[in-house]
Amino acid sequence: MLPCDGVHGLWSPLPDSCLEIIDTDRPHQTDTPHVVPAGHTQVESAIAAVQLGGTLDGADKRTHLVLLEDNYKFGLVTRVDVQLLFKHADYVFDANRFVAPGPLEARVKLNVLEGHGATPAVTIVPSVFVPMTSAQPFRAGALVFLGWTLPFGFELEVNTGLLVQTAVRPNALVVFATAITHEIFGPVSTFVDVYATGLDVQLGTGFLAPIGRDVQIDLGTYLGVNGAVFAATPFIGFSVRR
Repeated sequence: MLPCDGVHGLWSPLPDSCLEIIDTDRPHQTDTPHVVPAGHTQVESAIAAVQLGGTLDGADKRTHLVLLEDNYKFGLVTRVDVQLLFKHADYVFDANRFVAPGPLEARVKLNVLEGHGATPAVTIVPSVFVPMTSAQPFRAGALVFLGWTLPFGFELEVNTGLLVQTAVRPNALVVFATAITHEIFGPVSTFVDVYATGLDVQLGTGFLAPIGRDVQIDLGTYLGVNGAVFAATPFIGFSVRR
């Protein structure tokens, strides 16, 4: 058996010689159906993002600086990873203070189909969002992540699913998102996407650039369309795999 074949895990990590260029969920608002290689860890960080113009529903008119909104990813076994997502710091300029961090999202990615040609990669993702304050709703549900590698350097991702939440209405939220990514020169790619959770809708665009095999930087902006999303959120991010 070749060293890249078979089942790997924490007890027998996928050899470094088998690793491909880092594949991240960020900076897209959609997430990739691919999982972290077994036995490896990956950290994806929105180092800084500025939320401008207030939310479109008028509920929050303040300007926020979000720091270290991170995704910690652990490749448990071949085609399965566990992820913890957390916003560490949120500074409100208008109030000159930090507000409560969070929420904490925990989820598992279960890759059930590897993509090839017209057949998409398919991953099932049960998730739970644990609030850090009473203002944050508890949410839980399951999503499906789909991904296609297209001709001419394009990639297509689609996420869909259902989240059930407490504390605020509506109690059930349909999630739908899609993104197109295109290689523009060398390993550097650009993307456009749209993400909707219930009536909250946001567009996104930006760039991502691998540095070697295990590091990536990204930058761009999200643009609010409707609901409890900010008018504009420029961001810069960094990801690394070990």
